[in-house]
Amino acid sequence: MSTRRKLEWLFIVLTVALLLFLKWLHYGVTHYNIFLLVLLAWTLVLILVFKALTALEYSPREREDAPE
Repeated sequence: MSTRRKLEWLFIVLTVALLLFLKWLHYGVTHYNIFLLVLLAWTLVLILVFKALTALEYSPREREDAPE
């Protein structure tokens, strides 16, 4: 398995861990606004990381031919 795949799986596991931790804290019920801010921030982090991983995979010339 490549390093990129391991990083992708790591972020999936971290997402599950974050959701379980927030569930354990009952943040979805007691502090709903904080819960939403944490989820939005984590989503932004995931988007940036996966965008960076994808950008590293393709060179600028190959990016034109890559499926979207």
